[in-house]
Amino acid sequence: MIIDADSWKRLKRSKVALVSGALILFLVTVAIFAPLLSPYPFDEQYLDQILTSFSSSHWLGTDNLGRDMLSRLIYGARISMAVAVFTAVIAFFIGILYGSISGWLGGWVDSVMMRSIDILDSVPALVLLILVKVFFDSMNLVDNPELRSLLGMLLALSFVSWVSMARLVRAQVLQMKQMAFVEASRSLGASGARSLMKHVLPNIAGPVMVLLTYQIPSNILFESFLSFLGLGLQPPYASWGVLANDGWRTMRTYPHLMISPGVAIFIAMLSFNLLGDGLRDAIDPKSK
Repeated sequence: MIIDADSWKRLKRSKVALVSGALILFLVTVAIFAPLLSPYPFDEQYLDQILTSFSSSHWLGTDNLGRDMLSRLIYGARISMAVAVFTAVIAFFIGILYGSISGWLGGWVDSVMMRSIDILDSVPALVLLILVKVFFDSMNLVDNPELRSLLGMLLALSFVSWVSMARLVRAQVLQMKQMAFVEASRSLGASGARSLMKHVLPNIAGPVMVLLTYQIPSNILFESFLSFLGLGLQPPYASWGVLANDGWRTMRTYPHLMISPGVAIFIAMLSFNLLGDGLRDAIDPKSK
């Protein structure tokens, strides 16, 4: 089991982790029900209210095209959270498959697979992410430029994010396959695949899930950073990174355009990291 009764009790005692989990649930709810929660359409322009500050009609003001910032921030949660979660889940499955094969087979297979990861790790993550994003964009997988930018971001983040997951899974599998209950299952005639799926992977689910909670905020940051540079999602998608990119040019005169997406990115990343810390402390057997 990922969290047993004792681990769950320790997690419930961590008020920081519970508050972080509640904030994440709130952000997910906002992302899912964005059309119902946003006061205005995210792309509707009010040309008589361009670059207004906080007001009763526009709580977070409007941008340089007269669009409501609160509505764009709510829809931005849908894009940013979806990109971060989907890419983390894709990287999760790739890392599980790659790391399990490498750790379970061992020998020269493990050496070749890990040297390949070392080559990828030798390139800084942001540089590799930019290169992969530009490569996928140049392939013109779809004709629609907006959809192409979204697909390129998903593929690039998935390609870069799985390496750390694969390393963790491999290390855990190497340790777990030496355990007595795994050797007992093999001696009773269980195949290698059955022992791996039934005994090894369920017992490493805890640290893997903890790493997944750290991977999501990293993807939020990467998506925001690339969109801030103009290499990420393109309009009409209103991710938090796109909003920050639109706001930084007028930050001195109209700081509300930069503050709102910046605070949203900060809260999301902090919540996921604090929840990851709480899960790590709850699952860690040394804390029993």
